[in-house]
Amino acid sequence: MEIRKIAALLSFYILLFTLSLAQVEINVNNLLSGLVSVAFIIIFIIILLAVGGVIKRPTGGAPWFLIFFIALIILLFVVPLFINYPQYFDETSLPGNFREWPLPSYASQVFIMLGLPKGWMYVPAIIYLFILPFTAIYTLVWAFLKSLGIFADVPSTVNRVLAFIIAFLTIPFGWFVKLVWILFSFMGAWSVVIFAATFIVGIFFRGYGVVGKEYALALKTYESVHKELVNKISELKKRVDELGSDDIERETARLAEKYGALYPKIKDLHAEVLKADGVNAKREAVKKWTLEGGAQSK
Repeated sequence: MEIRKIAALLSFYILLFTLSLAQVEINVNNLLSGLVSVAFIIIFIIILLAVGGVIKRPTGGAPWFLIFFIALIILLFVVPLFINYPQYFDETSLPGNFREWPLPSYASQVFIMLGLPKGWMYVPAIIYLFILPFTAIYTLVWAFLKSLGIFADVPSTVNRVLAFIIAFLTIPFGWFVKLVWILFSFMGAWSVVIFAATFIVGIFFRGYGVVGKEYALALKTYESVHKELVNKISELKKRVDELGSDDIERETARLAEKYGALYPKIKDLHAEVLKADGVNAKREAVKKWTLEGGAQSK
């Protein structure tokens, strides 16, 4: 199921990417930039799905999932290095709603000293471009370290501290700004369309999975009730010669009341018993009746 989900999402993204190329002049730079942006977002989404547990980690066998996860983490940090994106944002490159209030001078100096661009020193720009991306990178690195299991015999805080240090070091090395730039350049109509595609495909597979589970559960319940009813009818046939007329009517009435909603045919048995004249006729009606074919003549 996970493979089908990823394949469906990839099909959506490839289609959207193809349509976007049709709207602009196609050249090598546009093609490479678009491909890297799409690849970056897909890698980011797959890692988030793996960290969130949507893509289940297999048990046993070769650790291909761990190898795949490590490769994705490496690609996530390596891909931006091969694209000539700006190393900083100036104020004019940010939307106006990103520059509502400037940060206090002391806070700006601290962030600039850490290596963040001056153009980010606004609210909510600092939230969208620093706090949220830093949290995402920290979470991914922490999940990566946890999946490796290198520090299994030490307190869990070790992985958290190392994840924070690694995420923090992406800022002076310039990786952090490049990662954010790719995500930022991918905003706007593209982000809305991709979110819609992901949401629609996710809802489809979620609905498909829920319906499948409910159908399997209903089928299992139906088979269980069918088996129980067959046993009840078999037991009634075995002891029908020991029952009187009223007892037979009472037993068939109980079966009709309990199983009639799921198996309406059982009501026919009770009707046959009520129509039969005399206890012997009622016994014969029970003996001849089957769930599959109703009353059978000898």
